[in-house]
Amino acid sequence: MQRSSRWRDNTATPEPRRAMSPLLRLTLPLVLLLVACAKGPGKPEGHIPLPPDAVVLAIGDSITTGHRLPGDQAWPAIVARETGLSVFNRARNGATSDEVLATLEAQLDAFEPALVIATVGGNDFLRRQPLSHTEANLREMAQTVVGRGARFLVLGLAEPQRSEVHPLYAAALAGVPGAFVDRTVLPYVYGKRRLRADPIHPNAEGHQVIAERVIQWLERD
Repeated sequence: MQRSSRWRDNTATPEPRRAMSPLLRLTLPLVLLLVACAKGPGKPEGHIPLPPDAVVLAIGDSITTGHRLPGDQAWPAIVARETGLSVFNRARNGATSDEVLATLEAQLDAFEPALVIATVGGNDFLRRQPLSHTEANLREMAQTVVGRGARFLVLGLAEPQRSEVHPLYAAALAGVPGAFVDRTVLPYVYGKRRLRADPIHPNAEGHQVIAERVIQWLERD
């Protein structure tokens, strides 16, 4: 087969690469996020099996309260129904990491949980709190919970326009045994419009997805 003259001539100049259009440059991060989230959140990176009589405490912000949903449609209530565990939802709409940390000791005294699950950081991001401050608060939460003999699970939020969870979550919990970060379920929920009531809050279907992910964490290997 005869080769083209371009391949015979080693000095041929390659075609110039076209510059990315401004529109594509703006929309590409969103496209990558949707592609990354299309396959679902996958399996958790660990397991936190609990005895049947264990108490679970859910804390944090409106992602956990079930903003504008009946209480029985929020993910903590779904987890309680599906597992039979005692799950107490003490999250508060609009709570920052400062506010969650301030009430943590009292909540631990009141419920003596075996596991604390938190959604924290979103309101810090919205209020442009220093990331180092949020990270320090998360670390103190983890150390406080683990110091009481309980496990700590944080459902991490993604960086804006990215599919990966914000690195401050892993940094905050590094070196704290018994503290875990779920890196995928909230980025997955926020990457699918059908799972959100608005840009910030999951809808009932989104809460079902979150609950299923939490239950995966509670299953044994």
